[in-house]
Amino acid sequence: MAYGYTAATEAMTSMSESLRRILGGGVGLGLGVLAYWLLLRLDVHILAGVGAGLALGVSAAATQRRPRWGLITALAAVAASLLVEFVFLPFAADPSFGYFMTHISDLPRNSLVSLAVVAALGFWFGCGRTRLDSSTRV
Repeated sequence: MAYGYTAATEAMTSMSESLRRILGGGVGLGLGVLAYWLLLRLDVHILAGVGAGLALGVSAAATQRRPRWGLITALAAVAASLLVEFVFLPFAADPSFGYFMTHISDLPRNSLVSLAVVAALGFWFGCGRTRLDSSTRV
């Protein structure tokens, strides 16, 4: 056991890591939604930018590799992308959220492909990476 290491220290580190990832994901999501909105005004529809922004924000804040966070980020990225698609481009037949959720398969092909890409990017970047402390770098 290393000097000064306790279970409480590990719990605090884990909580701080989770908080960093959540905040990073929030900032990334905000930037992704902003980019999506600006591109949509130019008639460019790239839904993957929303989820990718969230995933990159989580990744930027991560200091350790955690596959559980990859799964959480993938699900959150898909959910956020669907919500943003509903807010900006609801169906003309019925603009309700219930109708949108029951007719996801009727979305354009590029939106469905974007959702698959978002899930993959969410997992890949959401896992994070192991970073070395500045004191251990050579």
